[in-house]
Amino acid sequence: MIQYRKIFQDILDYLKSAKFIFTFAGVVLMLLVWHIASIFLHEVILVSPVKAFMTLSEMINTVQFRDATYESTIRMIAGIGIGGIFGFVLGIFAGLNSNIKYLLEPARWMIMSISPVIVVVLAMLWFGMGTQMVISISAFLLAPIVYVNTMKGIEMVDENLVEMTEVYNFSVFQKLIHVYIPALIGPLAAAMTIVIAMGVRMIILAELLGANSGIGYELSLARSQLNTPELYAWILVTLLIVGFAEFCIFKPLENYFLRWKSDSPQNTGFRMWIK
Repeated sequence: MIQYRKIFQDILDYLKSAKFIFTFAGVVLMLLVWHIASIFLHEVILVSPVKAFMTLSEMINTVQFRDATYESTIRMIAGIGIGGIFGFVLGIFAGLNSNIKYLLEPARWMIMSISPVIVVVLAMLWFGMGTQMVISISAFLLAPIVYVNTMKGIEMVDENLVEMTEVYNFSVFQKLIHVYIPALIGPLAAAMTIVIAMGVRMIILAELLGANSGIGYELSLARSQLNTPELYAWILVTLLIVGFAEFCIFKPLENYFLRWKSDSPQNTGFRMWIK
């Protein structure tokens, strides 16, 4: 009972904080600007937020909406998960061994410099159209982001702390668990915010250009049919997916693992959710 009271109190404190007030005001401001712009532009170009939300509410009950959202969500989870794990493992090896870092540097530079559209075209040639192509593109483009943040996080670990682990004969596994991984939480938390947003964008782009199902495919259909309300409704869906993943999953995890930085409820947010 005490724990639920604490959760409720944390939520109230957050709702009263300046962070929430200004964030909410920012959302209202964006919707207001969107609505004003829709008044001066034709509906074929820009629909009002009210029309977009109404269209979304009508779409939610359709099988088409559920199937497309499910397909894209599975692809996002797989693409972000594979790319994140691959980049994390390589980042650890590169951070601990400078030779591996120099060996992987040309590949890292090439992947981060190439245009996503080029990757999509190549993936269509290699894998054809479908789920495998979409997942491979997102994993391929997201892995370097996690890799760089993981590698930099390991390199920034205090050398005195590493020397202390040598004195106490820590194994490599113990160093990872007690020294390196805790030090990586900050850089990785920042990276995951970028990775989630980019992951959704990569999946939608790949579906738009080379898939026959998913949110990107539905966006392509709405565009070809000049169905602007449905087009903006699907855009709202992508924003809701990113918002849910970032603020309901990764932010609570980040607050939990970084809870030692501050005991203030406003700074920790909803950390009690996952205790």
